[in-house]
Amino acid sequence: MSEELAASRAPTKGARSEHHIMPPGNRTADLCVAAARRTLDHALAYIYGTRVYGLTLRGPMPDHMVHYPKDLRPGRADKGAALMHGRFDLPGGQVRVTDTSPFLAAAPSETWAEELHGFSWARHLSARGDAHARQFARLLIEDWIATSGRWHPIAWRPHVIGRRLISWVANGRLIMENSELVYRSTLLRNMASQARHLARVAGGAPAGEPRLTAALGLAFSGLCLSDGPKRLAKGLALVCRELREQILPDGGHISRSPAAQLSILLDLVSLREALIARRQEVPMDVRNAIDRMMPMLRFFRHGDSKLALFNGSNEGPDGAIDAVLAYDDTKGKPFGFAPHSGYQRLSAGKSTLLIDTGPPPPGRYSHDSHAGCLSFEMSAGRCRLVVNCGDTRLFGPDWRAASRATAAHSTMVVNDTSSARFTQGAMAHLLLGPRLMEGPSRVESRRNETADGIWLEASHNGYQKLFGLIHGRRLFLAANGEDLRGEDHLLRVTDDDTPPWHPDYWKKKTEGEAFALRFHLHPEARASLAHDGSNVLVMLPNGDGWQFRARVLGGGESTLTLEDSVYLGGGETTRRSEQIVVSGHVFKDEAKVQWAWRRLSNARPTKGEEAEVPEFPELTPASPASD
Repeated sequence: MSEELAASRAPTKGARSEHHIMPPGNRTADLCVAAARRTLDHALAYIYGTRVYGLTLRGPMPDHMVHYPKDLRPGRADKGAALMHGRFDLPGGQVRVTDTSPFLAAAPSETWAEELHGFSWARHLSARGDAHARQFARLLIEDWIATSGRWHPIAWRPHVIGRRLISWVANGRLIMENSELVYRSTLLRNMASQARHLARVAGGAPAGEPRLTAALGLAFSGLCLSDGPKRLAKGLALVCRELREQILPDGGHISRSPAAQLSILLDLVSLREALIARRQEVPMDVRNAIDRMMPMLRFFRHGDSKLALFNGSNEGPDGAIDAVLAYDDTKGKPFGFAPHSGYQRLSAGKSTLLIDTGPPPPGRYSHDSHAGCLSFEMSAGRCRLVVNCGDTRLFGPDWRAASRATAAHSTMVVNDTSSARFTQGAMAHLLLGPRLMEGPSRVESRRNETADGIWLEASHNGYQKLFGLIHGRRLFLAANGEDLRGEDHLLRVTDDDTPPWHPDYWKKKTEGEAFALRFHLHPEARASLAHDGSNVLVMLPNGDGWQFRARVLGGGESTLTLEDSVYLGGGETTRRSEQIVVSGHVFKDEAKVQWAWRRLSNARPTKGEEAEVPEFPELTPASPASD
C-alpha cells in the first residue's frame, strides 16, 4: 500500500464513528402484555363509568384560575372561522357539522376523536378574539360537559385529559373572563374532577409523548387552579420521571420524531415560564431537558426554518418553531451529528443535508416511526430540493401507511419492500396499534470533516433477513455546498447461522432483486429530464439550478426516470411533486449506484442553449470516508 493511500485510510482528528444496535423485540411477549393491559383497561373503564366512581371525584372546588399560561402553539384566525362554520379538520380526519354537536358526530378515526376532545384547536378561536368566538367556545364547552363531562371512553383517556386541561387553562381568557357565574362554577368543578382522575391514571398513559402530555396536564392543573398545590407536586414529579426516560443525552426524543421534539418542547417551555411567573421553583430535570432539546430542535430545521420530514413529522405549525426558539438564550448554531438520536447534519455553504442514520426506536415508542433508514433531505438556502414525502393524519390510515413506507423516502428500496415492517393482522393492530414490529437492527455510520468537505458513510441491515442484502450509502458534500456526491450499494452477505432447511436460507441465495433509488423533490422544484435520459435539471424558486446525474456500476440494465410523487409536509394538504428514480437489478450479489447533485453556474440557460454538463464526480476508494 502506498504511503498516500495509507495516510488517507488512517484515523483523523475529525473522524467519528457511530454504531446503533436495536435489541430484538419479543412479539409474543408484547402481544400478551398488550392483551392483559387491554383487558384491564376495559374493566377499569366499566368502573370509571359508574356513578359510584364519579362520587369519588368530588372534593373542594376551585373558585378561579390563578394563572393563564401562554400557549406557544400559534393560533390561526382563519381556522377559527372554519370551526365556527362547523368544519372540524383535525388530525385523523375531516368532519362537517351543522345542526348537531361535534361531540355526537361520527368520528372518522380515534385520532380525530382524541384531537376533538383535547381542545387543542381552541387556540384558533382565541386568535379571533371577538365576542362571537368567545360565545362559540363557551357553547362548545357546555356541550362537552353535557355529553362527555362525567365519563367518555376516549375523552377521559389520560393524555386526552392532559391536553384538554392544558388547552383550557392556556385559553382561560377566552373561556372564562366575563362569563356567567353558573357556567364558570360548572366548568371549574368539572376541571377539578378531571384533574383528580388524571392524578390517579396519568402514570398509566401510553408510553412516550402521550404519557408526558398526561403528566404535563396534571402539573398545569395544579399550577393554574386554586385548589392544586398537591397535584402540582405530583405532576412535576411525573414530568421529571418521564423526561429522564424519554429525552436522550443529545436532546432528542426517544421516538426519533422531530414533530414530537417540537410538541414536547412547546409544552415544557410554557410550563417553565408559568412556574417562573407563579414564583415556583423550576425542577432541574425540566431545565436540563429544555437546555438539551433546544439545540436538537435547531438541528432538525432546514434552510426555510421548518422541520425535516422524518418519522411522522411534517414541517410544523406556522410560527411554532420560532415561538419556542425565542426562549432559547444560547441561540447557538446546530451541531453536526446526534449520536444518541441517530441523525447526521451536513452543512456547507448554503446547503444543508439531514440524514437518518439510526435504527427504529423501541416498539412502544414507534407508533409514528417510518421505514426511512438512510434517507436524506437537502435544502439549498431557503429552498428545499430533496425531501421525504412527510406524514399526514388527515386522510385516513391508507395514506398514513403509504407515507411510512420506504418508497416514500429518499433512499434505496429493494423489491418494492420496506426496510422495516409494521403490525400486520387485525388482532396485532388492535392490541399494539400501528407500531413498528421489525426493522434494521444494526445501523453504522462514520463521519469525517476535512478542508475539502464532509464525508459520511453509513449502512443498515434492514434487508438482510428477507434478501440477505446490506444497504450502504456514502455521501460527500463539498466545502462550498454546491457539489453533493453519493454512492448507494447493495451487498449480499452470508449468514452461516441460517440452516439450509430454513426458508430464509433460500431467499438469501436468490439473485436479481430489483432496486429503486428514489429522490423525492419538493413541489416548488421544477424538474426536466434530458432527452437522452442521462441527467435531470432541477430549478428552484430562488433561481438556482441543480443537475442530477447517476450511473449504475457492475453490469445489468438500469434506467433514470422522472415520476410522479406526493408531498405531505404541509400536514394539511397533499401537493403534487416529482421524484427521480434510478432503477436496476442486483447483479452477481452486488449493486452499486453512483450519483451526484451539482449546482450549475449558469442556472438559466437561454432557449436553444444547453447548460454545461459537468463530468461525473468520482468517490475514490482512498477517500477519508473509506474504512
